[in-house]
Amino acid sequence: MSEKYRIRNLEITKDELLVLEPEILRSLIHERTHHTLEVFLHPILKGERKPPARFGDEVRILLKIWEKRNLSMDAPDIRWAQRYLVITDKIKSGEAPNLGTELPQSFTEEETQTVDKLIFRRRSIRRWKEKAIPEWMVKRVIEAGLAAPNACNMQCQRFLVINDKEAMSIIKTPEEKLFAKLPPVKIVVCQDMRIYEWMRFTKTAPQNIYFDAAAAADHMLLMAHALGLGGCWLTHTEKQAERLRKHYDLPKYFRMSTHIMIGWPDEAPVKSARIPVEDAIIKAKK
Repeated sequence: MSEKYRIRNLEITKDELLVLEPEILRSLIHERTHHTLEVFLHPILKGERKPPARFGDEVRILLKIWEKRNLSMDAPDIRWAQRYLVITDKIKSGEAPNLGTELPQSFTEEETQTVDKLIFRRRSIRRWKEKAIPEWMVKRVIEAGLAAPNACNMQCQRFLVINDKEAMSIIKTPEEKLFAKLPPVKIVVCQDMRIYEWMRFTKTAPQNIYFDAAAAADHMLLMAHALGLGGCWLTHTEKQAERLRKHYDLPKYFRMSTHIMIGWPDEAPVKSARIPVEDAIIKAKK
């Protein structure tokens, strides 16, 4: 009879974990490391609470299953989980772990000016030069999307890079008809819904699915701006998403939530102004 475990307050067998989709297992490692180790770490180190029962057990089980399935133990996200287990073991043995981290520090004036340039001078660009984007730039933009905050560190976002005109036209917005050229690249933010469903997020926190996609898109646009590229955040209809799914023969479990277009700018629009901060702050009654 297969050994039984308690993971996320669910009873699951070793055999079930051995055949669980690798993508779900990987996200489960992320989520359990976050919820059973990371969030407890500093309260324990500050002496505000004792380690909970089974401290580190769930992550240890999942990593053993991951290794038994001959999946990569060297991937950065898996090494991150292993690092937390090392820290956990030191705490349980009475040692004071050296995290090798430091508290955030204020940026220098020069660094702050760079941040201001990144955030406050970014504009939506919709006209493009006939110039290809190097592959390393596209990957850098996607890397920024992966670095965005996401619910419980599950990392469900996947990215469909489109550079053929036929596919781009499938998710073409009405306003794009005003411009003669399609962008060099469109990137669709996809999400692996198998993970959200297995984790029960579709029932307990469905709003987080939208937040995850939005955060990824925003980060990608900021990185594109930093690289000298133009970008614009767009949406598409469900019908367009299904046509795109058929075009690429994508699995049903990929939800195509939103997309961006990027390229070398061929316009310099007047930066839109925002309302004053004072007008945006809600003055709630005490």
